[in-house]
Amino acid sequence: MPPSDPSPVRILAALTGRERALFLEPVLPSQPPAASLEFTDESDLTPGRWARLLESRRPAILITGWTTPPLPAAWLAQPDCPLRYVCHVTGSVRNLVPRSFIERGGLVTNWGERISAQVAEHGLLLALAALRNQGAWTAFLARPATTRRLTELRTRTLFGLRVGLHGFGSVARALLPLLRPFGVTLAAYSAGVPEAIFAAHGVRPAASLSALFTDSDVLFECESLTPLTEGTVTASVLAALRDDAVFVNIGRGAVVDDEALVREGRAGRIRLALDVVTAEPVTPTSPFFSVPGLVLSPHIGGPTADRYADCGGHALANIARVLAGTPPEGLITLASYDRAT
Repeated sequence: MPPSDPSPVRILAALTGRERALFLEPVLPSQPPAASLEFTDESDLTPGRWARLLESRRPAILITGWTTPPLPAAWLAQPDCPLRYVCHVTGSVRNLVPRSFIERGGLVTNWGERISAQVAEHGLLLALAALRNQGAWTAFLARPATTRRLTELRTRTLFGLRVGLHGFGSVARALLPLLRPFGVTLAAYSAGVPEAIFAAHGVRPAASLSALFTDSDVLFECESLTPLTEGTVTASVLAALRDDAVFVNIGRGAVVDDEALVREGRAGRIRLALDVVTAEPVTPTSPFFSVPGLVLSPHIGGPTADRYADCGGHALANIARVLAGTPPEGLITLASYDRAT
């Protein structure tokens, strides 16, 4: 919105109290950045009230989060719909904003690459934990000391291994500088990514997904979930992993055939280190708990608790840019929308 526009720019934060406390309150100044900044009540975010709220408040800028309902298509299609910018303080926008909004010039941002380094950091943690067989430590230590043999733990090092990356978005790219000090050999596969992109980052492109798995001692799953990628890591692809390989998932569970993954893990053929699975939240009845030595984290790859305010600050800075008539950082394009989860 150009600064010369004489009408006030209405900004609506459609967040729960928890989201507001996590993302905005630590970074909001004592006076809001615009007099027209308003906050919804949580009851406004219910399906019965959401569309009516947008009709009555008519925001030009909408701040959204995990719990914000999808934007009503009928409201967006109105010729006089005032919405110009959706500033999403969290991750995926595909279930919130329709593609048509971007097609007609609407601006959309999310936390973008600000959490990629934290997700990559967590992926490295999971890989190292699996290589050192962290999942077996507690049971090992619970035994009498005279019965323990350290060689039973089958610990391995990351140094010098062949590492594969399925997916080559911001998380995969953030992994590269974390992995290189270990002297690993890096390969990657992501359908549609030009080989020149891999080459520019010093990564060997794999000829196919199966070839990537075949050549990897450690496989990082970080592909986005789209209709084209759902279920692409099949039983046969997993079977291509070499014996005692490590499979780390910091992407999306539904990219993988979970039943096949459980079978491979139960057989003890490969090591599993997972932050995501298809059926979440994980419950005690999950079949993954039958996998010996499993390293499982509760979908905490990123952002870490100390970084929520940074995401909120990023959102407010982007709103300031839009109010000043300049493009926000990390704008979601049609191409990035189509490849996003």
